Amino acid sequence: MKILYVCDCLPTFVLNEIIELKNHGHEMFILANDSSKLYKAVHGPIVMKNGLDKQFQRFFIVKNRKQKYVTFFQKLLADIFAHPQCATKACWKLLRNYSNLKCGVIDYLDIRSFFDLGIDIIHSPFSTPRMIDKVYLLSKILNTPFTLCFRAHDLYYGNNMNEHIRRSAVIEKAAQIITIAGYNRDFLKKNLAIKKDIEIIHSAIDPKSFQTKGASRSPNSIIAVGRLDDQKGVIYLIKACQILHAREIEYKCTIIGDGPEKESCQKFIAERRIPNMHLIDYLPNEAVKEHLDRATVFVLPCEIASDGRRDILANALKEAMAMQIPVITSKMCGIEELVDDGVNGMLVPPQSPEALADAIETLIKNPERGKTMGIEGRKKIERHFNIETEVQKLQNILRQAVSRTTIHTLP
Repeated sequence: MKILYVCDCLPTFVLNEIIELKNHGHEMFILANDSSKLYKAVHGPIVMKNGLDKQFQRFFIVKNRKQKYVTFFQKLLADIFAHPQCATKACWKLLRNYSNLKCGVIDYLDIRSFFDLGIDIIHSPFSTPRMIDKVYLLSKILNTPFTLCFRAHDLYYGNNMNEHIRRSAVIEKAAQIITIAGYNRDFLKKNLAIKKDIEIIHSAIDPKSFQTKGASRSPNSIIAVGRLDDQKGVIYLIKACQILHAREIEYKCTIIGDGPEKESCQKFIAERRIPNMHLIDYLPNEAVKEHLDRATVFVLPCEIASDGRRDILANALKEAMAMQIPVITSKMCGIEELVDDGVNGMLVPPQSPEALADAIETLIKNPERGKTMGIEGRKKIERHFNIETEVQKLQNILRQAVSRTTIHTLP
């Protein structure tokens, strides 16, 4: 199949999904934003390494209003001669479907490169309202099925759900609606009144890429990895370490990541003189794995941010579990689908440094229990969050969608 991924951001786990589909023999195309620092530093080299750069179309960058409209009319005029049917359809859809024509103009400039590529199916791995508009426009122009996947940010951030409600009829037209967790499926059913089945395909990792070297772990070593913002709740880990220090429990805490909360976290640590706290900027993946391989416990004290952002089965937890580290995280947002409390990790109430300190102390004082949890955690990832099995599910869904559309359009 010729599969087109349309997404604003292009995180590592989506890139890994694309690469896995490519390894299954599919021809992959990408329409995405490549202007972020993270893309240029991390994701761009992955795109190049896996031969995806020739199929990578970048979002159109608007310098000013005049440039946008001049370019639009130039490209539209060229397309009327080169692709008259597509150009005519596009004009009709822009006038009919877009209350904000400037968004329609940008979408047209983004998607026109795919008019003559014979795309079989269009997939949105992050279905924000704007990505849904872009995908739907191209789907109608090419008469090509589309699928939508909802993860976290695209559902819960800001006004996204209200915008989705306005697009509920379009969402229902998707050949398949996909999400990454049962928690999301229930949320979608309740808030969008979706009648069709919603498939669950977990955001997955490659367990083979997360192999512990079997060396002895540093005793009393706590680690957290992730963006330092309010939804990660790192401040509660710092407060938990303050409690551990007051209890005279020995520990060493390493927090890897960057973000808007970093300065306030550093200030909190300094003002209260909390010892053995190490904040490190983002590291290459292999360096992060080395830190994980030495840790006693992984902590991610998530919370729901004031603007609605939240983690849904965070990939950082999966990577730690694959490295056989017992995890401690907040009991919220259907996390039980990933972490079985007392089996492969421990769940605590969100925003509770005291409960967090209790759980950390339990695992520090019972290393054998932590080791058993780590082994069980790896088993959970191999069975239920393995990229090979999850991409196989996705591949089957995409094939079925193409097949149904082909049968439907036969004379």
